[in-house]
Amino acid sequence: MASGAKYFILNREDDWKYKSAIQNVLFEGDMLLSNNKSGENSVYISSSFDSLQNETVWHRMRLNYELPNDALLKLKLYTSDSKEVLIPALNGKGLVESNIDDYILDENIDINRKMDIFDHIGAQKFENPTDILMFNLKGRYLWICMELINYSHSQIKMKDVKIEFPKVTFTDYLPEIYKEHGGKGSFLERFLGIFQSIYVDLEDRIDNTPVQFDPEMTNKDFLVWISRWLSIKDAFIWGEEKLKTLLKQVTNIYKSKGTKQSVSRIVEEFAGVEPIVVEQFDVKNNQNYEIQKNHIEKLFGDNGYVFTVILSEKFVNSPEDYIEILRIINTVKPIDSICNLVILNDKIYLDHHCYIGINSYIAKNCEFVIDAKKKDSNTLMLVDANVNV
Repeated sequence: MASGAKYFILNREDDWKYKSAIQNVLFEGDMLLSNNKSGENSVYISSSFDSLQNETVWHRMRLNYELPNDALLKLKLYTSDSKEVLIPALNGKGLVESNIDDYILDENIDINRKMDIFDHIGAQKFENPTDILMFNLKGRYLWICMELINYSHSQIKMKDVKIEFPKVTFTDYLPEIYKEHGGKGSFLERFLGIFQSIYVDLEDRIDNTPVQFDPEMTNKDFLVWISRWLSIKDAFIWGEEKLKTLLKQVTNIYKSKGTKQSVSRIVEEFAGVEPIVVEQFDVKNNQNYEIQKNHIEKLFGDNGYVFTVILSEKFVNSPEDYIEILRIINTVKPIDSICNLVILNDKIYLDHHCYIGINSYIAKNCEFVIDAKKKDSNTLMLVDANVNV
């Protein structure tokens, strides 16, 4: 691979917080966000990144962030083979030798003073960088100072930073004459660096392709894209975590597509509970079918194309949920069948679905009486006979 053989990456909250000085920043997931509510700029200053090799020539830095039009990112980079540098004394009198890491991590020192130190020691400066060739930075240790400047309530979202080292260029694969420092050799190195960056970025995308197809690793947008590949319709109705679980199970669900098992599994993935699925085969083989045929057909349908899915109302929070569950059932049911989706509530209605242990329980002897409190005198409620109505 024609890039630095090693790298550091900042892409988690713990990475940003580890041995660093930060001010006015928020974290959303693993992103670092600017927070300008206090009126002060957001700042991130790292302690040293150690390459473990003196006189290391650093290769490349890639920054992935969202920058509003009215915002500015100021970046300062400093490298050295030693952590000891001469900096202005805290009392303002002369210079003192100090360990940069200790200075950065000292909570008693104002963070603005820490940023000024980078100017004093000769750090390289960049504005709104996204991709930096670091060929001019040489030293075992690397320090980063970022200042995120907002002029409105919009936020800078820093997603990740990748630092590659040591320097590896296309000229390393050319004859020795092309490796001469200065003059044409230096120009050729920088010129080929453009094409090298394009090549490496494409190579990284290819190397990371398996990660993009891993439901646990990829982002929500890519999850929806994978869903289209797997013929999951209306992927937007699934939450991100539910969609990840579904993608891992969908192959097995599709193997039994058009069966009772596939309907049961996809409803369970969405609602979080296994439903009761009743087919006409189950109904007509019931020993009481002929005796109670009129009631049974009213509840479960009167032809072989109808099947019934039963769920408790505590797993269906709104009419929208009902519609969404019905839509996902339609993606795996036989095309010529009709789904009768029944939501059980906690009340009992005569000639309606009623199941012992599901939406009804035997507690004590009661009587059926007309509930006089109801305007509709035809409404029958199961109430305690000793209660005056």
